[in-house]
Amino acid sequence: MNRVLIFSILLITIFSLFFSNCASPGFGLRGFFYTKTKIGIFGTGESSKRRATSCVHSVLGLISFGDASLEFLKSRSKIQNVTETNWTTFAILGIYANLCVEVSGNE
Repeated sequence: MNRVLIFSILLITIFSLFFSNCASPGFGLRGFFYTKTKIGIFGTGESSKRRATSCVHSVLGLISFGDASLEFLKSRSKIQNVTETNWTTFAILGIYANLCVEVSGNE
C-alpha cells in the first residue's frame, strides 16, 4: 500500500512539474487542465464600425509565434480611434496556449 501511495505522489509531482504552465496564455486565471477566458481590458462605450482580432500562440512554452500588438491590429483594420479592447485566453494541459486580442474602433 505504501508503494502505491508513494508512486501516486511521485507521479502527480512529476506531472505538475512538466505540464503546469509550460504553455501559458500569460494573463488571467489559469486552469490546471483547461483554460478559456475572455477579459475586457478597455472600453469607452462608443459604437464602433470596425473590428480586428489577432493571436499569439505558444507550444510547450518552447515555441511562440504571432503578432497581437495594438499597432498591428490598428494598421490591419485601418482603425484610428480604439473604442474597445478584449483579450481571450486559451490553454490546454500546458501543451498549447494562445492569447487573442480583439480591437474595436472607428476610422
